[in-house]
Amino acid sequence: MRLDDKVKEIFNISKTKAQKYIREGIVKIDDKIITKPGYILKDEEKNNIEIEKKFFENTKEEISIGIKEIDKQIESQKDELGARFFGEILKEYMKSMEYRIKKIDYTSSSSANLTFTLKAPKLNFNSLLGDEDQKRINKIFEQKTGKSMEYLSSVSRNEFEKKWMPILIDIVSKTVSDKIKDIKEFEEKEGIVEIKKINGKWNFLQKRN
Repeated sequence: MRLDDKVKEIFNISKTKAQKYIREGIVKIDDKIITKPGYILKDEEKNNIEIEKKFFENTKEEISIGIKEIDKQIESQKDELGARFFGEILKEYMKSMEYRIKKIDYTSSSSANLTFTLKAPKLNFNSLLGDEDQKRINKIFEQKTGKSMEYLSSVSRNEFEKKWMPILIDIVSKTVSDKIKDIKEFEEKEGIVEIKKINGKWNFLQKRN
């Protein structure tokens, strides 16, 4: 099978668009860029393309489900500043995770083990909000509300929770989110996924670290 035909089939796009992507160097096979639309795929290469697409679809879905679950937890504890704070940290952490396929080892024509790496920011909770971050939060709060942080100590608990806490949560969450995006240190973990071809389609059975 030609590469452009396989890309067209898997990604449900026109052949013209498939050829365009291939010529632009967007398509990789076994981590090698192929720029010839008429390249003839070997059987293993066809399987690799299908497996890689399925793997990244699955990981994207898992992250999406995880973020939705965190949103539910935040909503159920919406009056808790700590719950929102740590929830936003976890959400940004999950968005920053990066999966990469290391290798695919075939155990038969219809089964294989996929080795992957997961790269994620190295979190240091003690440094997520330093003195400079606190000053920034105070400044933004004052710009948004016309009130100082010290003013909050004089209001009732009810007023704080209803009027000021939602604003404060948004500011803190945005600050933490920006900090995580700027993290330069990452951790990498390796895992293995068992995959099997069932009724002509590759299915992921389980992950193991």
